[in-house]
Amino acid sequence: MASDMSVYLGNKVCRWLAGNAMPAAPAACYVALFNGNPKASGTEVTATIRAAGRVAIAFDAIADDGVDNEITNSADVDFGEAAGDVANLDYVGIFDAASGGDLLFSKALPGGPFAVAAGTPIKFLSGDLTFTIGAAG
Repeated sequence: MASDMSVYLGNKVCRWLAGNAMPAAPAACYVALFNGNPKASGTEVTATIRAAGRVAIAFDAIADDGVDNEITNSADVDFGEAAGDVANLDYVGIFDAASGGDLLFSKALPGGPFAVAAGTPIKFLSGDLTFTIGAAG
């Protein structure tokens, strides 16, 4: 199983393993919506869906049981009704800032791409967004 972790975050972990200090955790993380893979020049379409931009995400605590290698949203992520049309919505990304910032994780939306018409509600329920950090086993 491939990792959903970005190159940016993976490099931070590698530098930490080499003895460098890990940067402070982000104060908050935000969900962005994409046409295409954000790791491979996908286009962010969040502002077309929601004029106010990205939506904050909260994560479940990860158990220190030697098994978990995933992080999952612990509350709904609600973009409201789409402000405009998007022909292809097929990826989500997690960033460390409400705008700009660094990509931390991304993954394809199952069943995508989706054509989104203005007025369509876009909401991820608690537990819908799970990101893998490395491969299990």
